[in-house]
Amino acid sequence: MNIIKNIRNFAIIAHIDHGKSTLADRLMELTHTVEAGKHDAQMLDRNPISRERGITIKLAPVRMKYSVSRHPELVSGSKGIPDRASLVRNDDDVEYILNLIDTPGHVDFSYEVDRTLSCVEGVLLLVDATQGVQAQTIANALKAIEKNLTIIPVINKIDLPNAQIETTRQELVDFLGIKPDEVILISAKTGQNVDFILEKIIKDIPPPQQANSDTLQALIFDSYFDSHKGVVSFVRVLGGQAGANMKMYLGIGKQSFVATEVGIFTPDLTPAENLGSGEIGYIVTNLKDIHNVRVGDTIADKSDLPALPGYRKVKPMVYASLFPTDTADYENLKKALEKIYLNDSALEFQAIYSQALGAGFRVGFLGLLHADVIRERLEREYNLNLVLTPPQVDYKKEGETYFEPIVRILILTPKEYLGGVMQLCENHRARFLTMDNKNHVTIEYEMPMSEMILGFFDEIKSVTSGYASFDWNFLEYRQVVADKLTVLLNDDEVEEFSQIVVAQRAQEMGQELTQKLKKLIPRQQFEVKIQAKYKGRIIAAERVSAFRKDVLVKGGKTVGGGDYSRKRKLLEKQKEGKKRMKMIGSVEVPKEVFTSLFKNK
Repeated sequence: MNIIKNIRNFAIIAHIDHGKSTLADRLMELTHTVEAGKHDAQMLDRNPISRERGITIKLAPVRMKYSVSRHPELVSGSKGIPDRASLVRNDDDVEYILNLIDTPGHVDFSYEVDRTLSCVEGVLLLVDATQGVQAQTIANALKAIEKNLTIIPVINKIDLPNAQIETTRQELVDFLGIKPDEVILISAKTGQNVDFILEKIIKDIPPPQQANSDTLQALIFDSYFDSHKGVVSFVRVLGGQAGANMKMYLGIGKQSFVATEVGIFTPDLTPAENLGSGEIGYIVTNLKDIHNVRVGDTIADKSDLPALPGYRKVKPMVYASLFPTDTADYENLKKALEKIYLNDSALEFQAIYSQALGAGFRVGFLGLLHADVIRERLEREYNLNLVLTPPQVDYKKEGETYFEPIVRILILTPKEYLGGVMQLCENHRARFLTMDNKNHVTIEYEMPMSEMILGFFDEIKSVTSGYASFDWNFLEYRQVVADKLTVLLNDDEVEEFSQIVVAQRAQEMGQELTQKLKKLIPRQQFEVKIQAKYKGRIIAAERVSAFRKDVLVKGGKTVGGGDYSRKRKLLEKQKEGKKRMKMIGSVEVPKEVFTSLFKNK
């Protein structure tokens, strides 16, 4: 068993694309957890979607071992950093266990950061030297401060010619109230000075607290389903010891199981004899019913132990409907959503039925990126073909009165773009709160969430040439004059295209929707009439002219002549194309119409 005083649990937190996963690679190489040059870049980002998009979408733990005798290069005082060896020379024979959890940087996955911070005693706060302190830097640091975690500030990408090292260092000094020499300067890409971080982790981050009891208590911070092993839970052990073949309990005695395996992350799941107090690892529950395990639950070895505090339940901010294009896939979609919920408890879903699209689910997400990633995971990982309707915020209605969600937005922008940013916010019905005018101007606004999801992120990047960043959090619901904007295709109401819209946006939204649908809906064998209705009257209308296509005729001649098999192949190809259509009344609507409306929101 590992001595608890030699354990260090920490996370890397940062704004998106500041180099967290690359730094994790260098730390794993320095500790010989993986061999340099013989692994994929950003090794902890194993999800294909994460790799393709270039962003971290899931927390990722790894256990590293570090001892000075194995790393004599750290004793030399190299790279001009004085007194580097003062700690390690006294601890030559000590082996430290370093449990790292890499976290996402995008605001839509901030709940992954929240869960991670409950499992560690310290964080590396990473900042890109070319961008400086950004909105998510501040948001994530405040979360760490709130939990009283040790913060080690690190400036990355110092090797780049446009690095603004001193400006960025001063921003961290001002924000954290620290001395300039407390900031570590590194290049995660080249490895410059990354070794110094290891010493700082051991010296500054405290070991886990010793539990008062030998009774097992472990907090579940993530889970996934394995068809052979059942539910596999990622845990932080807060007391006692977990081992294979032990009888354990979930929650307050609600469900018992015998663990078939416990282990650590190397970063692959690697079986271990046991997990002791203070350690981070996994427990194979062998439970096949995924409803029995929730993120935030407690695993204990007694049925009457009180549960650990767990996590604050997050409320989804946008909602959309998901439907299988093949109605026979409804149960498969349900099972897939349940499995994804195991390691993404920010997700919410409930069964619904649509006259146009059949049985499906209304799903709650933390934001538009979250929605798009979940859709892509469902299609790739579970081989589903889906329709995702345009996401909307969750309005509340009391009688005939609507209430809309309001968010508080924190924007960081260079001074020269301040005017454009403020004008943009005013155009989105935002109310100014405060401003802090330094190298980067920090502005706070209150804004309706519906305005924020209407392309605000892309617009603010556009008016600031990509230099601004923003973070947001839910504030409250406020009364608003609003009603349902209904879309009709050939006089049939289409619930999936309809939405709640504030009165001052109705005309604009109606015209935008009908114009987009005119471009997206293919010509049919009859004219398609597209209308938008608000408060009982038509406010926008477009038409798609009729068109008839005979796949057996090309250039006025019959394709294939008398070749029946050729004709049959063409008709089968047309039939396959129609499977990707959805009938709305008499109108065929391709799946791409729904996804295109979603992406252009």
